[in-house]
Amino acid sequence: MKIKIFLLLLIVCISANAQDLAAYNKLYVKTYLETAPVNFKKALHIADSLYKTSETPTLQTRSLMLSATLYRDAKDFKTALWYAEKAEAIIENTDNLNWKARTSLFLTSQYRALKLYGQAKKYAEKTLETGQMIKDTLIGHNIQGLIFQEMAGFEQDRKRYRKSIQYVYRSQFHFNNIIKDKDFFAADNEQILGSNFYHLKNMEASLLHYKKALEFARNIPQSKVMGKIYDGLANIYLEKNDLVKAKNYLDLAQKLADKGESFGLKNDVYNTIEKYYLKTRNIEKLKDVELKQDTIEEKITTETRQFIDQAYTNLDKKIVKAEKKSIYKSYIILVTGFFVILFLLLYIRSKVQQQKNLVKFKEILRRSGENSRLADPIDIKEIKIEELQAERHVTPVLMTLETEEKLLSKLNKFEKSNLFNNKNISLPFLAGHFETNTKYLSYVINKHKEKDFNNYINELRINYIIEKLKNEPQYRNYKIASLADEVGFSSHSKFTTVFKKVTSLSPSLFLKYLQEETGEE
Repeated sequence: MKIKIFLLLLIVCISANAQDLAAYNKLYVKTYLETAPVNFKKALHIADSLYKTSETPTLQTRSLMLSATLYRDAKDFKTALWYAEKAEAIIENTDNLNWKARTSLFLTSQYRALKLYGQAKKYAEKTLETGQMIKDTLIGHNIQGLIFQEMAGFEQDRKRYRKSIQYVYRSQFHFNNIIKDKDFFAADNEQILGSNFYHLKNMEASLLHYKKALEFARNIPQSKVMGKIYDGLANIYLEKNDLVKAKNYLDLAQKLADKGESFGLKNDVYNTIEKYYLKTRNIEKLKDVELKQDTIEEKITTETRQFIDQAYTNLDKKIVKAEKKSIYKSYIILVTGFFVILFLLLYIRSKVQQQKNLVKFKEILRRSGENSRLADPIDIKEIKIEELQAERHVTPVLMTLETEEKLLSKLNKFEKSNLFNNKNISLPFLAGHFETNTKYLSYVINKHKEKDFNNYINELRINYIIEKLKNEPQYRNYKIASLADEVGFSSHSKFTTVFKKVTSLSPSLFLKYLQEETGEE
């Protein structure tokens, strides 16, 4: 039925380098129209040779589609689709809309032959969409004519003959606008119209269209289309009980069917022969033709079923593979989403922490400007009374108020000195320096400074280095280890730990904020 697909090739070649492609086109068309009906294997060999010698994706596609059509006509659906899909894969990587439309048109026809109408409809829509993008008017008419002809066949398969007739007329409207091979396309359309009117029991209209088809096909080499025309005419004359004419056309149809490899045509012709022998009551020959018909139908049914079974098996495999891929993608999305959310949370947390650190930094700078390390000796009694009222848990020490005032005064002077930066500073050392005992000194520090000796010294050192960093820019160029040594810490790590404990910021972060505050690099 799809000889038209390959005749359309010649029209495409008009806009190409026709002189260089002339030999290719001649062999291409002759192989399908003349060689294939009489020598199927030779036609396949020629098609394979054309593919091997093709130098462009378009020529490769055309050669593969020739093989696909030959196998399709022989009802080898699996091989036909393999060639067509290979051709589609090659042409999809090009901008050749003509052959993109042609391959999808073939797949439309193939799936319709298998009665997989959902797939057929999908490829039909693809063909129409591609055909609308073709700028060449001549080729565009051919593509639309062919797809409407295919849809006519689709409706005929579903026994919607009047709808099929409407599509044939739409198809012929486009074919009337082409120049080359108009007769062939018209012959095919008239044959479809004849078949539709036959099924509608309008024998006169059917005969009229079959005769028109025969006239258009006179100059076309013997082919499957001609076989269908002969078979259609035989059926009409059987209905009219004109057995002589029926036998003449039936012999012509059988001759073409037996020469060719089209199981579809063979099956149609054997059905007609069976009707003829029933009318003539030739029981012996009727049995012979029934046996042949059963063989053909069994082969078609078996190959069709095998193809469909394999198609669904492959589809199941693809579904399972797609499901696994979908699950894998879902895991990737979930994991990616988790890390994105985690990143966002960490980012937000870091921003919040950064804001908190800035607030802390501002507070450190503000406090560093206040010189409130020592309490005024006048307020000692009040502090003492308040602390007693608050029931502070400081171990009582038998010490006069005067002694306490003296020690607090000495601590005030001590804080204004740099003695606390001495690496050897200790509670006994400072008690000796104040000419008192460790118990008294520890009591005063705990009571009035609200911390033990070590934390008291460490805080003095950190506050000292903060003042230096704030007021003396050269200190900002020192390494952390040098700053630690400056204030009497034994190691870089211990200085960093104490600094972060006192300020809640690391030394490096504090320096960063300080440089930003002062506009330094």
